[in-house]
Amino acid sequence: MAETTQTKQNAFHNALQSWKEIDLPSLQRKLDEQGIELKSEQKASLTSRKNLASKTKEFKKLEDEAKLTEMKPLLKLYQNEIDSMHSKQKKVESFFFGFYRVIAEAPDPKPLLELCLDAVSELNEVGQLKQEVTELKEKLAKKADYEVLKQRLLQSEQELAALLSTKLRAKEDELQSLMQEKETNWANKEKQHQEQIASYKLTIEELKTTMEVTKLQLSSHNKQLNDGGNDSVTGQDAASTLVELDMANRDAEMWKKRVLDLEKRNESLRQELSVALNDATNTAMKAEFQKRVADLESENALLMANLNQVKSKVSQTTEENALKVTQLARDLQHASDEIKHLKEKLERTSDYDEIKHELKLLRQIEFGDSVQEGTDDAPDEAKQIDALLIEKNKAMTTELANLRAEHDGLVAQVDQLQRQIENITEENARLNQLNSKLENDLALMQDSSSSHINDTASMMSGMTRMTKNTRLGPVGNPNSNEENSILPIVTKQRDRFRDKNKELEDELRRQINLVNELKRQNRALKSDNEDLYEKSRYVAQLKKGEIDQGVESAGSSLRRFFTPKPNASVDLEQNAYQTEYESKLHPIERFRMREQERISARLSPLERIFILITRSILATRTTRMLFLAYCVFLHFLVMFTTIHSMNISTKLIPEVGLNQSTGGSADVGAGFEPANRA
Repeated sequence: MAETTQTKQNAFHNALQSWKEIDLPSLQRKLDEQGIELKSEQKASLTSRKNLASKTKEFKKLEDEAKLTEMKPLLKLYQNEIDSMHSKQKKVESFFFGFYRVIAEAPDPKPLLELCLDAVSELNEVGQLKQEVTELKEKLAKKADYEVLKQRLLQSEQELAALLSTKLRAKEDELQSLMQEKETNWANKEKQHQEQIASYKLTIEELKTTMEVTKLQLSSHNKQLNDGGNDSVTGQDAASTLVELDMANRDAEMWKKRVLDLEKRNESLRQELSVALNDATNTAMKAEFQKRVADLESENALLMANLNQVKSKVSQTTEENALKVTQLARDLQHASDEIKHLKEKLERTSDYDEIKHELKLLRQIEFGDSVQEGTDDAPDEAKQIDALLIEKNKAMTTELANLRAEHDGLVAQVDQLQRQIENITEENARLNQLNSKLENDLALMQDSSSSHINDTASMMSGMTRMTKNTRLGPVGNPNSNEENSILPIVTKQRDRFRDKNKELEDELRRQINLVNELKRQNRALKSDNEDLYEKSRYVAQLKKGEIDQGVESAGSSLRRFFTPKPNASVDLEQNAYQTEYESKLHPIERFRMREQERISARLSPLERIFILITRSILATRTTRMLFLAYCVFLHFLVMFTTIHSMNISTKLIPEVGLNQSTGGSADVGAGFEPANRA
């Protein structure tokens, strides 16, 4: 869950950063300005096309001789219109790719907006839930000693069980001690009884002995009595003995009672001692202490609940403060980034005064001293500069069209001269070949006739057949008269061909001079075109940098208005002068271009396919117009389908209710029909 939340936060942060870099309000303002500019250019283009169509109709109505004079201005108008359309196309392409560069890396805002909408819809529920949570926390804080009471109840039950077991154990110990005491007493009594029995036995034996002794004494006394009689003394001794025996018996009985009392006293003391071990006073004190401890524990639980509530509030406050700190840090980071961006922009525009001075110098150079008037009024100056720039741009465009037309004418003339030179060269080669053949024939003829004739190297091929006949004649018939009649003809023909050859050589020399002059002019035009290409390349890069910067200050607006429109007919990317221009570049610049080519070569196949499709679409005007028509058609088709589906859905809303009601009646009717059939 935490990872999902972190991922969503990262997605929101990245999307916010992307759309912050896009700066949608400024982009919309820029698009509005571009749309207004394109609309104005569209109106101007429509007006110029209407004017061109009217002039074309007028041109068609002219005579053939007048058409020749009016052809060149009409071609210039067509060339200007083509240049304006090409410049408009370049501008539209630059606007499109500028917008594409800005918006290409932007994430889809739809899921983020849906999440924001869900969050906004859940805000009320979150508030209610927070209020309920707060109330429940307060109730929980008031009843925080529930666990303590539950624990106390459980502890009381355990204590009661322990007390009951303790009492049972104490009673058991008491009874056991009582039984042990009684057993001990009984054992002592038994021992005493046994001792008494033993003593009684001894006493009995003694008494028996005494009785025997007494009997012996009685018998002796009787004998004495019989002998002389001392009856009174013997009776007294017997009586004293009986009295002592009675006293001993009474003492024994008294001691027995006393022993029994002591035993009972000992048993009662033993019972009191066992009861004293489980005294009620100690139990009451213990219960009181336990009660106080329970009260303290409940109070402690309430205090802990309050402490937890305070801790939760403190943690919530800490989180809110952390969120505020994070927001403030984000705002601070945004402010620092904005300050850094403004500093970079300030550094980029640090040469404003220098550029302004250069602008004044360029204005003085381009437009003369007339622009020095009214320099205090900035809006009038800007309007005046705009008008001057527009006029200058139109003049430069017209001049460029004229130069291009002249260049095309010179190129066509150079091509024609090249073809003429090639024809002359071929003719010269053919004549040289015929001349060599003629020389060979004459040499054979001279060898056969043994006559010395001068060198005939300058004769031409018109006499080939004649030389053949003259050669065959002397060979067949070695006749000196015929040779003398042919030689003057050959020499005259040779002189004529020599003169003709000289004329041709002079003409060839003039043509070569003309070709050299045209080549020199071509080289000059080529150099001028290279300079113009370099200037247009610089102007295009400068305008591209100004569009990317988007600076809306007065200086940047003046610089943007001062920048002339790029030559629409010159493709800066695919131009005959690009190779020569790039060959003259600095090695670092060439290295940068190679690095760009290497980076483009490292693109993925999908990106290459996308770039290839884009280039193929934007390659020609036909494909661009077809793609634009396809987009417009698709846009209108989607809008029409959407509106049509919305209308159908709005029309079918009441019909659905009617269908449901009629469907219910139909179901009822369908239910009754089987019943009727039954």
